[in-house]
Amino acid sequence: MGDKLLYIFDHLDWQSRMPVALAAKKEGYVITIGIVGVDENDKIEGLEDFHVLILRKPKNKFGPFSVLRSVFDIRKTIRSVKPALIHTVTLKYSFLVGLSCIGLRRYRILYTIAGLGFLFRTPGWKPKWIRRALAPLLKLVLKNPRADLIFQNPDDRDLLVNMGYVRHDRTHLVISSGVDLDKFIPQPEPEAEAPIALMPTRLVHEKGVSVFVEAARKLHAKGIKARYQIAGGLTTHNPRAISEAEMQDHIKDGVVEWLGRVDDMPAVLARAAVIVYPSYYGEGVPRVTIEACAAGRPVITTDHAGCREAVPNGENGFLVPVLDIDATAEAMERLLTDKALRAQMGKESRHLAEQAFDVKSIVAQTLALYDHVLKR
Repeated sequence: MGDKLLYIFDHLDWQSRMPVALAAKKEGYVITIGIVGVDENDKIEGLEDFHVLILRKPKNKFGPFSVLRSVFDIRKTIRSVKPALIHTVTLKYSFLVGLSCIGLRRYRILYTIAGLGFLFRTPGWKPKWIRRALAPLLKLVLKNPRADLIFQNPDDRDLLVNMGYVRHDRTHLVISSGVDLDKFIPQPEPEAEAPIALMPTRLVHEKGVSVFVEAARKLHAKGIKARYQIAGGLTTHNPRAISEAEMQDHIKDGVVEWLGRVDDMPAVLARAAVIVYPSYYGEGVPRVTIEACAAGRPVITTDHAGCREAVPNGENGFLVPVLDIDATAEAMERLLTDKALRAQMGKESRHLAEQAFDVKSIVAQTLALYDHVLKR
């Protein structure tokens, strides 16, 4: 029997992490998956071959009692499973799992920091105040001598190293969580009177939704023949979530279409001509951008931590400055009015996905880290 491996995943994100879990099981690890925050509307399917535990989620207000409840649940799970290695994803769950492991000295921990999110990348007094308040505990957790950290881009790693939150010698780079190249297959751009500029996104302000809307309005006023669409459902799991009223205001003039939540992302990407993602959020490597690359579509995104990993500027798309509506509109216009350029950049996107973002490669890198961490 192999080593016991415990995953702690969020209920909104567990499916994207399954390729690693499946490969680890095939390698002989004994897997337990703890999924945090499942409710009656969540579909947990395809896990019949795994031991699955459902854990309580912190309330929307990430207060001390809610955190303690989650820490208690995770700690109880760890002591019951007795894993050799614990792997969790996102800064928030790294924090919770790290707190849960205080005083438990027999376990190795691997944190995947899939972006620094609200706490480190959102400007303003609130994240700064929260960060200062949590700093001692965050440093205690992230500098645990039995913990290693995976970062998805070098900017995030350098920031936390320079701020003294992590030790450089315990960090590893695995660029993105990978994309299934067999699921996102390049297709010719559909013949249509007007090409589609699509923004697939979670509806959070820092994802750049307002930038996309204003850029679309500029191009519409200029007479550019195109359609502009946003694909994404409402979210209540982020303090900077966009409300339904705000989305209705964005689309009230009819320039931008809001598709709502989309379950078949490959089909939506196949209908689009250009993918636009003007994010200034604390991204790891945005799934939106690597899926667009795999689908063979040109990408416009920001010259921002994580986002720039998927777009070598001028090769498979364009990088624009954060919050720059004019630059975003100019990049959109250039691609929307040049089908040959879209085709050329789309081919480069797919090539980049094959070289850098194939989920099989990401899985292999992660399993190699499991071996490295357990042998240390």
